[in-house]
Formats: sequence, C-alpha cells, structure tokens
Amino acid sequence: MANKDDYLTYYREFFENFAQTVNPNDQLPVRLAGYKLLGTEVVGGIIDWTTQYLSQKKCPPHLFAPLIKIVIEEMRKACKKHPPICGFSPDDNAYEPLKLMQSVMAKTNEVCLRYLDNSMLCSLPSPNDSPVFYPTSTCAFKNCKRKMEDRHVVIHDLNTMLNIQEASPSSYYAVFDGHAGVDAAAYSAAHLHQFLAESHLFTNNPKQALYEAFCKTDAHFTDKCKVEHLSSGTTAVVALLRPKEKTLYVAWTGDSQALLASQGKLMQLVNPHKPNRPDEKDRIERNGGCVLLFGTWRVNGQLAVSRAIGWY
Repeated sequence: MANKDDYLTYYREFFENFAQTVNPNDQLPVRLAGYKLLGTEVVGGIIDWTTQYLSQKKCPPHLFAPLIKIVIEEMRKACKKHPPICGFSPDDNAYEPLKLMQSVMAKTNEVCLRYLDNSMLCSLPSPNDSPVFYPTSTCAFKNCKRKMEDRHVVIHDLNTMLNIQEASPSSYYAVFDGHAGVDAAAYSAAHLHQFLAESHLFTNNPKQALYEAFCKTDAHFTDKCKVEHLSSGTTAVVALLRPKEKTLYVAWTGDSQALLASQGKLMQLVNPHKPNRPDEKDRIERNGGCVLLFGTWRVNGQLAVSRAIGWY
C-alpha cells in the first residue's frame, strides 16, 4: 500500500468481499452479553459488536476506527429518533441487547455497502493519515473451562473512533481475566475504554482518567449485578499509549501481568494485587476482611486476588 491506488484497491477488495459474504438474516452474528444496556452504555456496546463483526470480515486495520465512528454517530441518531426499533424499553429505561445489537449490525452493513461506490470509497482516509498504528498480535486459550471467560481489546486509534479531537492520539490495549462467569470481563471489555475516553480528564490527565474509568466500570457493573442478578469478576490490565508524548500509561486491578520488552530486556510494569502483599493484607483487614492460607493466600479464604472488577 505504497500509493493511493494501492490502498484504495485494498479497501475496494474488502468491501466487495463484504458484499458477497454479508448475511442480513443472521440473527446472532457476534458474541452477545446477557445484560441490558443503559443509554450511557450504548456506545461501548456498539464498539464491541462492530469490532467483532468487522474482525470476522477481515476488515483492514486502518478502517476500523473511521467505520466504527460513522456507525456510532448514525446509531446515536437512530436511538434518539426510533428508540423502540433499537430495542429501548421504557419500563426498564434500558436497551434490550439482542434487538440493539441487530440494529447495530444492520447499520454496519448499510455503512459498509455504501463504499462499493467509488466516490464514497475515495473519501476514506489513507493508512498514511492514521495518527497511530502499531502491528499487534493477540492470542487466547480457553483451557479446561466450559466457556471462555477472558476478553482482550485492541484499539489502534481511540481518538478517531470516539471523535476526540482535543487529546493527543491514543492507542488502547487491555486484557481482562474473568472468573466465576464471563459478564464482568465482557462488560469491562466493552465499556472501560468508553468511560476512559468520555472522561473530561482524558485530554490532560490520563492517569486520573484511567483511575476513574476503573472505578466507574466497577460501580456500574456491580449495580447491574444487583438489578439483573449477575455474579462474576475480572482482573484488568490496561495500556494507553500516546506516541507523540512518548508516554505509556499502564493501569491494573488484580494479578494480570504486563511486561515491556526492549532489546532483549524485560521490565515488569505491574505490581499484582495479591492477598500476600503486606499493604494489600493490611487494607483487607482494615476493611473487616481476612487473609487465610488454603494452598495459596486467599481473601476471606476464597479469592486468590485482592482486587477485581465485579460482584461476588
């Protein structure tokens, strides 16, 4: 993709293949969480579902952010203009996930099929215009669990996706190690970056914005657990990269790890939250809990991590 014609050919091949393989009658084209979405959570759901869907369709990496941005903008208008069609229930003051997801998938199909028109295709940004993009590899193993309870998120251009013009270009990477169910990891994977980017601190104080996004994710999910009778938790490790500032921010809860590798050397970026850490043990006991040894150190004899997002 060295010149304009190369990348437009690449884009055109994707959209032509998309048109040939799209199935508008598929009722469940992506993995769906079981909880209802409040109005403040819709954007996170849109990003989650469109990312899954475009990944299945082998979308060029540089197109994710601009396409999802358009889907978000048009779904916001659709939810405002025709809320029942998008799954909104006045009784719950929330969106039914299946109906909302199907509306999002229909909108994604509509948006992608527009670019079969060459004049529309030429309006898409060149890969050279992308402010941040780094080659990324991901891999996940379920092991012996009945369901995959873990999630990961890769967003190369968070600013474009969420139409943030004031902040320095940002890439976002996250891993969520779910336990006792998938809901906490699925919720965090869909909404933590949304809450981060929506924070008024995101532009000038990303460190505090990350802290508040973790707290907001935990608070909203635990509230949802009480209303919808859910019960699960997840560790989290998040990296926010701002290359123009030459700064990498890392935030975490629980014992998931992050390492920085450079010239054959490794640097551990995370100090895991485990019950056997003296400061964690003191904090737990001050709050009325206890740390007991049952093969490994556990909070109240149960949890092997001392912090997590979720409800137990």
